[in-house]
Amino acid sequence: MLSNDKHEVTTVTDGNEVLANIENIDLCLLQDSLANVTGLEICQQLRHSEQKNKPIIIFSHQSKLEAEALEKGASAFLKVPCQSENLLKLIEQWLEFATMGAPQKTKLTPATEGEIDPSPDDEIQEIDIATEEEKQEEILPQGAQATDSQPPCILLVDDSRLIHASVGKTIDENGFKLIHAMDGVEGLQKAVEYIPDLIISDLDMPNMNGYEMCREIKQRKVTQDIPVVILSARGAGLDIDKGFDVGANDFLTKPVDAAELISRINLTLAPQREGSLRERILVVDDSALVRNMMKQGLSQQGFEILTANDGQEGYDVAVEHEPDLIITDFNMPKMDGRELTRALKSREELSDIPVLMLTAADSDTDQRKGKHAGVAAFLSKPFPPDKLVVIAEKLIAERRLIRERQAMHHYLSESAVEAAAAAADRKSTVDQMRVEETFLTIFFTDIVGFTPMTERMDPSDLVNLLNEYFDEMVVILKENGATIDKFVGDAIMALYLESKNRSREECAYNAVKAGLEMIEALEKFNQSRQDQVNIRVGINSGTVIMGDIGSRLYRRDHTVIGDNVNIAARLESAAEKGSVLVSDTTYKLIKDFVKIASTSSITVKGKAEELLVHKVSQLLPI
Repeated sequence: MLSNDKHEVTTVTDGNEVLANIENIDLCLLQDSLANVTGLEICQQLRHSEQKNKPIIIFSHQSKLEAEALEKGASAFLKVPCQSENLLKLIEQWLEFATMGAPQKTKLTPATEGEIDPSPDDEIQEIDIATEEEKQEEILPQGAQATDSQPPCILLVDDSRLIHASVGKTIDENGFKLIHAMDGVEGLQKAVEYIPDLIISDLDMPNMNGYEMCREIKQRKVTQDIPVVILSARGAGLDIDKGFDVGANDFLTKPVDAAELISRINLTLAPQREGSLRERILVVDDSALVRNMMKQGLSQQGFEILTANDGQEGYDVAVEHEPDLIITDFNMPKMDGRELTRALKSREELSDIPVLMLTAADSDTDQRKGKHAGVAAFLSKPFPPDKLVVIAEKLIAERRLIRERQAMHHYLSESAVEAAAAAADRKSTVDQMRVEETFLTIFFTDIVGFTPMTERMDPSDLVNLLNEYFDEMVVILKENGATIDKFVGDAIMALYLESKNRSREECAYNAVKAGLEMIEALEKFNQSRQDQVNIRVGINSGTVIMGDIGSRLYRRDHTVIGDNVNIAARLESAAEKGSVLVSDTTYKLIKDFVKIASTSSITVKGKAEELLVHKVSQLLPI
């Protein structure tokens, strides 16, 4: 199969034959159980020889040997039987990877002086040692001009010179400043010394492996915020989970495609380059390692992160900053996660903030207790950062949706909100324009002499006055059961709808009652005000057309139209300052509970016949 793919293939059955011909081989595909010297033993020997950069793929029927093979120096592990295309793809990737590390003259960045000790036998790269003066120079991408900002600095930690040559070349060609380290101990030292923007590290290294180095980096205050990307031949689920457990931000499997590598680097560094932040998240955990791991993972998505060491501190931070989401551990000193959640929910300004609880216990009882306290979601430890991000995004989106719906009530009438909710519940009717005839009482009011006020008042003062006036008047309308249909300049249009619990008579009565109370409330409202506000009220009852008015595809309103709506508006225009004028239809509904100051016939625009109207002086108790 390999020969048909135009590869030159040498086959042997004895491990000693492999070692004898290794210099003439570009890649070794070794079974774990070769005669005399096994594939695993060959890996171990080669990694301590002049051929230590030779790509070696171990194949075996035993999946359990993968970890041992990688620890002994295998570049990759292949479980057989396998698909032929998978084998060819793996071989081509490692051959290409090896080619990238072919002999070349590579000048390392000034910060790497002495980081790789070249030996006469090293054929991977030739390194020029930078002078102290060169250490001050900036490394720029080819063709780029010097700017005030330095390119991001990346620390590459790996015991393979092949990786330093190939991966380092890709990083360098994309304009990043590069620092090299050959094992975990050196990587930790250079992380503390240089504080790079990003660390890319192998797992299997001498002196200190990648897990241990990552854990140390995340536990040290000076380096805990540095994102770490693991680049390893290991790719099993347990290896990836362990990497995230020690604080890694991402995990890539060797050999990595150059475009994929740069894409992940840019994604990890993106929050550091972008000035704008998204929502604010509070992370509460008594483990510095867990806090930093979550902080790094969420920061990569652009969130602003606050942290707290225990429940009490978390509560104090939440009160001060009012975050959009709180992620808390369950077991913490001073105040555990459930106690923290209860304390948050007891404060009105914090009660709608979703709480995501981390817990090692995942029993139904624990979750029921947490939900009773107000926990929105649970996440069991250990967990990969991407799962945390998904749940955080979901909870924040749900809260945003709830707040948007709450805000809709301030911008839309109750009937419009109810109509939108009803349409959403029945998907087939969302695009349909609905209409019906119904009987209700229509209420109109506006400010007398508002146009002269707009001419003499400062715009900001006028708007403030108008909003204060609406605040007072709308409360009275709502207390009397009104549905606020719309505001038109200084005018308010309200509706009193008949229902199972409210008769037509009650609707008319409540509308008149609201008008009289609004006029009375203005006496107190106008005290000590230079600009006095006076209103007039017009009320009519009758059948109207209620439905969706507007564009079916874009913008629509749910309102009422018809002759009776127009009559109510005309009555309001005809009313005297500080009076409530009702139609004869409305009067007949409440005649036993109202005193009339005067009755007259008026002519209104659009009506040929005169209308009988009544000026209300007082309402009697029902």
